[in-house]
Amino acid sequence: MNFDEIKNKALELAEQNHEKVDQGIDAAADFVAGKFGHEEQVDSVATKIKDILPGG
Repeated sequence: MNFDEIKNKALELAEQNHEKVDQGIDAAADFVAGKFGHEEQVDSVATKIKDILPGG
């Protein structure tokens, strides 16, 4: 498998499971904000990540 095949498979899985991926991103953002603060910035980054992933 080359990189493009791996990337395409990852994007396909992200699209098929976008609700779980979004939940994971939210959980990671909550963890980071809890540890380091800056909740607004962390939430902004989490939103941007979810926007660039397929299925969102």
